[in-house]
Amino acid sequence: MSRHQDRSPSAKRPNALKHGAFSATAILPGESRSEFDELHSELISEWSPQGATEEDAVLSIAKAIWRKRRVQKFLEVRLAKNCMDPRHLSYDEKLGLIWFAAAMKCEPETAFEEYAHRYLRSERVKFLNDKFPRASYKSVAEWAAAIADEIYSVLVPQLKSGNREIDQIPELMRSAVSMWGDEFRYELDLDERLDDMIDRAVKRLIQMKTMKQMLDQTSIERLHDRTKKLATA
Repeated sequence: MSRHQDRSPSAKRPNALKHGAFSATAILPGESRSEFDELHSELISEWSPQGATEEDAVLSIAKAIWRKRRVQKFLEVRLAKNCMDPRHLSYDEKLGLIWFAAAMKCEPETAFEEYAHRYLRSERVKFLNDKFPRASYKSVAEWAAAIADEIYSVLVPQLKSGNREIDQIPELMRSAVSMWGDEFRYELDLDERLDDMIDRAVKRLIQMKTMKQMLDQTSIERLHDRTKKLATA
């Protein structure tokens, strides 16, 4: 069986790799090349592209889907960042305390000075300073551990109501504050544009496959007619 006759999905994957299609999109720091390769491979299996034009259409679909996933990841990071910023309306003190406690355990020498006002409101910083004065501890590590233990054992549990439905109300309010306005409109606009790109690539792929099928069918019919004429000659 020739290369053009073999239409199995597994036969197409090496071609995509061989021609460098998998490296045709930018992978940003923090993203996974293997995840994009897996997505592209799944689309190749789904559409079984034949030839460079169909492979390009499938690659366009893969890149658009990848960008949609990227936007969602960026959005999650942005929301998380806002929720840990004490100056932002969507600030979540519980998250701020948890991140600050982790910093105190990992970087006891510099964490308080560097991260206290980054993750905590001023009144909370004053509370910790008053309750745990540095001079009362023999070492920085002991002082940092005492603050972290206070956060994990006292402050964070105090912020947990235990009722998930009630907890979701302020969480949703914080999310709405973070997402409303220009950011929300931008996300909607970008999502619509990426969906349009996917739709156009899918339509292009279907049209190419349909045209090829029609041409193949026409060729078969012509060959059949020619065979009949030769047989009756």
